[in-house]
Amino acid sequence: MSWIIGLILIGYALIFFEVLVPGGVLGILGFCCIVGATVAAHQEYGDWFASGLTFLLGGIGAIFLVLIELRWLEGSRLGKAFFLGKSVSGSSNPPVAPDEVVGMEGRAATPLKPEGIIAIGDERYDAFCEDGYASKGTALSVSGKDGYRLKVKKI
Repeated sequence: MSWIIGLILIGYALIFFEVLVPGGVLGILGFCCIVGATVAAHQEYGDWFASGLTFLLGGIGAIFLVLIELRWLEGSRLGKAFFLGKSVSGSSNPPVAPDEVVGMEGRAATPLKPEGIIAIGDERYDAFCEDGYASKGTALSVSGKDGYRLKVKKI
């Protein structure tokens, strides 16, 4: 009986530390301890009722332990290091160009193969040439915006 309880307690401890040190190894070892306690219960008592009850109660106890631990960890000082407390707003990249740029004309500042840089007035933009290759200095017209680049066509 002491082996059974000992294995279940060791399994609970391993599962407890799995929440703090993620990676899966401690959780798997904790589950193996609960299975080992089930095997020990079957060998000691010789019937499937004792081993099934050991596995069922051991599993329910492990789930209950994890739920309580996560609830406690959420409000603790240690838990604040694990959980994100603030949301971050913003964007990864600014828009490539204002919408007014569509329909304007410019020149290829670099060769477009089919991507490159175009100049419209004093501004330079990343662009994708829908006609394929455009050499440096080619006159281009902006036909649209595609994510973070302009779509251009030869004039």
